[in-house]
Amino acid sequence: NVSSPNTPGLRALQGRGELEDLLGRVTAALPSPAPPLLLKIAPDLTEEDKQDIAAVCLAAGVAGIIATNTTIERPDSLRGAAKAEGGGLSGKPLFAASTAVLSDLYRLTEGKLPLIGVGGIASGADAYRKIRAGASLVQLYTALIYQGPALVTRIKRELARLLRDDGFESLSAAVGADHRYSG
Repeated sequence: NVSSPNTPGLRALQGRGELEDLLGRVTAALPSPAPPLLLKIAPDLTEEDKQDIAAVCLAAGVAGIIATNTTIERPDSLRGAAKAEGGGLSGKPLFAASTAVLSDLYRLTEGKLPLIGVGGIASGADAYRKIRAGASLVQLYTALIYQGPALVTRIKRELARLLRDDGFESLSAAVGADHRYSG
C-alpha cells in the first residue's frame, strides 16, 4: 500500500523512481517461491503517474494492482462535516474516480495485469461497472460495514443477472468489456 493519505510521505512512493526502487527491494527480499505481490494505489493520480505505475508494475512482475485506496479530494456534491474532514474519503463519493483509474490502468496494461476494483461498490451494478472497466476482482468495505454480510449475496445475485442479460457466459468474459465494445 503506497497510497494511504493518512501516512505522511507514503504517496510519494507512487513516483516512477521511488516505485521502481521499492518494488525492486521488495521483490529481492521475497522468498522463493514468492507470494503474490499486489500494489495498492491512490485515485488522485495524474495521467503520467498512471502511465508510470502501469509500466513499473509490468516490468517488476507484480501480481496485480488494487485500484484504489481512499481519495483526498472532496467532490462538490459532498455535504456536511465530511466536506471539511481530513484524511481519506471512501464509499460512494469515491466510485467515479476509482473506476476511472481502474479503466485507465486496464488500458495502460493492455489487460495483462489483474486489477482489483475498490471504491464505492454497494450493489451488483457497481461491481459490474468495475468489472467491465477492467477489474478481475472487486473488494468491498464501506458498504459492507453499513449494509452487513447479506450485501455479498445481493451483489452476487445482481451480478449474475447482469452478466446473463448482457450475454456473458462467465465473469471473466466481462472483464474489460468496456474496452472491447462501444455499448
